[in-house]
Amino acid sequence: MDTTFPPAWMVFLMSIPTEFPLIWALGTVLVLGLLSAWFARVGTGSRQQTLSHAIFLGFLPMVAGATILSFGLGPGCWLASASTFAVMVLAATAETRRSREAEALW
Repeated sequence: MDTTFPPAWMVFLMSIPTEFPLIWALGTVLVLGLLSAWFARVGTGSRQQTLSHAIFLGFLPMVAGATILSFGLGPGCWLASASTFAVMVLAATAETRRSREAEALW
């Protein structure tokens, strides 16, 4: 008979209510971060470029902080945050349009 108190299954059940809102908040920040990256890409060259880039630059540190905090949630929980951060950085820096200088070379 196990004499440890509280039992392992009870510790798991007690941790669910405290981590559940944190996981939802983390997921919301990640989804909004991806949407801001998309909005920044779509808004490039338009009248809303300044607004879209400001929104993106506001969410980038939030996703970075979420990545750091997700290390404490458990093994493997940081992967979604780190992937979202990487996608946001690549979306912001990737050049998808051909520049005039590149066209002149060809």
